[in-house]
Amino acid sequence: MIKSVTLENFMGYSKFESKEFAAVNVIIGKNDTGKSGLLKLLYCAAKTVDIYSMRSKNSDVELKKLLAEKMLDTFQPGKKGLGELVSKITKEKLSVDIEFKHLKLSYEDRLHFTFGDATTNTIVDCQKSIKPITENFRCLFIPSKEVLTSLKAIRATRDNLHIPGFDDTYQDLIRALVIPGQKGNVKVELKDVNIMLEDLFEGQIEQGSDDDFIFKKGNTEYPIQLTSEGVKKIGILTTLIRNRQLNANSLLFLDEPETTLHPEAARELVEMLMLMAKSGIQIFLATHNYFVLKQLHLSAMRDDVTTNCYSLSREKGRSIEYSVSDLKNEFPDNQISNEAIRMSDEEVRLDLGL
Repeated sequence: MIKSVTLENFMGYSKFESKEFAAVNVIIGKNDTGKSGLLKLLYCAAKTVDIYSMRSKNSDVELKKLLAEKMLDTFQPGKKGLGELVSKITKEKLSVDIEFKHLKLSYEDRLHFTFGDATTNTIVDCQKSIKPITENFRCLFIPSKEVLTSLKAIRATRDNLHIPGFDDTYQDLIRALVIPGQKGNVKVELKDVNIMLEDLFEGQIEQGSDDDFIFKKGNTEYPIQLTSEGVKKIGILTTLIRNRQLNANSLLFLDEPETTLHPEAARELVEMLMLMAKSGIQIFLATHNYFVLKQLHLSAMRDDVTTNCYSLSREKGRSIEYSVSDLKNEFPDNQISNEAIRMSDEEVRLDLGL
């Protein structure tokens, strides 16, 4: 769905460019190298197209207003507003150019906008409109923290009290989760994925009354508060598949999906993400986890799935740098595996008394 992007002067980036995103795109790097920021920016752009497409059917909507609102509610900058997203290193205008292309939905268009560090809550330099996409498209972001336990608190915080803290990645996900499941079988292209996800913990997350969720294992039901973090993480995906918010035309973002998962479950999750990609879903994820990265490499080789790996790095006081490799063809040198090697070397030295 997102074919290419060119960013200039965005947060820690002086420039980031990808001419051809893949079916699966993984972003790795140390803390403070811009992984989550990049995910959120791509999400803001795609989600704005999603919202614009739905609202423009019934009323006149202003694209740049929707975009500014989505970026403000997702990044939640301070008093200076959107200008805080502009690079402090270059101090030139932030510029974003994103090309969208969805072959199955016969969709193609691009979004371009710029703003400077004095911008607060309005984006002036942005196109007036964009081609609407079919209602079969969905754009979803699953943040690192699970939301099922705190669902009502997050909704109250945002909807009623308007207190910042939980950004729009949480709010949007909750709105998708509380949509009732539809009758009938799961769409055939995701049926195997759903079965594998539920088999991981031999049960499933179900929606109870008043937007409460429960974990059902056989004939026994457990309150979501007493359910393990890993089950809740997987349950979010199964819920989205069953209520058709996650379908074969979707764009899926995941920030550290391995959080709370045992390495075995993390590897199995990667296998399911690969199945999703083969069904048509485009995936963007950020990770710190060796098992996730290595399994992406193994699965991409085995299934012949192009999997772009963006390795980010940053020297103190300098802009973020990056390199790109295809995990289908190589396992790149990276800080995650290098750290594991350093630990192994230290163990050898201790064993030898060096």
